[in-house]
Amino acid sequence: MSRVITLTLPPAGGHEHRVQLRLPTESGGQPPLLCLLDGQWTLPLLEQSGHPALERCAVLALGYDGDPEHIRRCRALDYTPPAPDGQPWHDPRVPHWQAGGAAAMLEQLRLALNLCRQAEPRLVQSPTSLYGHSYAGLFVLYALSQGTLPLDRYLCASPSLWWHDPLIWSLLDGIASPAPIDILAGAGEFWYPVSAQAAGPEGRRNGIPTLPAMQHLQRTLHDRGLDARLHILPQAGHGQMLTQATLRALELVTA
Repeated sequence: MSRVITLTLPPAGGHEHRVQLRLPTESGGQPPLLCLLDGQWTLPLLEQSGHPALERCAVLALGYDGDPEHIRRCRALDYTPPAPDGQPWHDPRVPHWQAGGAAAMLEQLRLALNLCRQAEPRLVQSPTSLYGHSYAGLFVLYALSQGTLPLDRYLCASPSLWWHDPLIWSLLDGIASPAPIDILAGAGEFWYPVSAQAAGPEGRRNGIPTLPAMQHLQRTLHDRGLDARLHILPQAGHGQMLTQATLRALELVTA
């Protein structure tokens, strides 16, 4: 049986984080450590999959409790970069969502990593990866651009490159981390100028394919000397990517 340890972090950004460390069934050695953002969704996905790689991978999941609207607000704050002047600002598609808390979230993640290694000393030397999807994928790119976390690999799925475009591209200009990055993209993903909550039944038409932007991201990072790999998941739309890319991330870090 796997073992799940609940870790306690001080509240940040006006809300608490649910932090769980899932230890693999196989004992001994130094299992890889996969840090999952949106742990309220991604950890159950892995658990329910019954994927055999879970038997040899430790998982640190950071997520949220609460209703869907609360979770959306927390994600919009935690996973988005601050304004160019370093201050908080607002989401470009949902103006009543406060945004720009990614720097504070980096510190939450750093603290969570320290706590999980105190709880399980064999993880101190484990290769450590960070994974996120959509807004959380944007955060992975932000973390990559800052290069301040003790991470060995980054995995971003369907990152929200459109968010205050060209902000993330500007941040990646000064990239300092040499760690490799895996970009996961769905061949059937589209971007819409109106959020799903505000769009209504007619708002999900005439979307812009996002795969070209993901290909450009891979080329850009590769040209800057990073080991950047693009994994295209055929026929996957943005919603399907949460499940498919999370499972692929597990496979990549345990290969």
